[in-house]
Amino acid sequence: MTTTLLTLIRHGHTDWNELGRYQGHAPIPLSELGQAQARCLAGALAADGTVRAVYSSDLKRCRQTAEPVAAALGLPLRCDARLRELDYGNWQGLTRAELIELDAEAFVRHHADPFNEPVPGGESQRILASRALAALNTILADHAGQHVVIVTHGGPLREILRHFLLWQGGHPPGNASRTVLAVQGDGRLAEARLLGDVTHLPDALRPAASGTSFVAL
Repeated sequence: MTTTLLTLIRHGHTDWNELGRYQGHAPIPLSELGQAQARCLAGALAADGTVRAVYSSDLKRCRQTAEPVAAALGLPLRCDARLRELDYGNWQGLTRAELIELDAEAFVRHHADPFNEPVPGGESQRILASRALAALNTILADHAGQHVVIVTHGGPLREILRHFLLWQGGHPPGNASRTVLAVQGDGRLAEARLLGDVTHLPDALRPAASGTSFVAL
């Protein structure tokens, strides 16, 4: 049975990450820190030598993370809107504190059941999971037995990890982190090789600890 290797990358740091603003589908660019993280990712993956395809969310912060990677590997960058972050609708651009002040009732309602209760004007995690996993299944079908890089956001990463029973809650993997999964031809997880790894980044570029909790294999 063929095994496909997936390197899942969360986009690099943005100023809105620093401010704690819901980014959603906003065209937020990488910060200078995020750009430096992207360059480190490109160097690490170019040295690997086994990657055969690079995919990205079509949003700016992911494309700016993925473009140096694709260039270093000499591969085209393939963008897929299904890999976008959760659509935060009316909450986009707000911080948690601002949102609680403006619409505490909606905030409580969504966070009580985020998988089923959509953000006002946006999506639920169920909708996000459906499109992110559809993109993942397309990639697995098109690149069976290959090593594929996917640059996406915290939300889709969380749902992919949940799908493979690797998620125990907490925040998603940090900016510019790598999660490497070996997936069998039948779609089942064969091995989780790295989970939220940032060892390719020098200390000055590493994200702060996020409290992410993964299943230990």
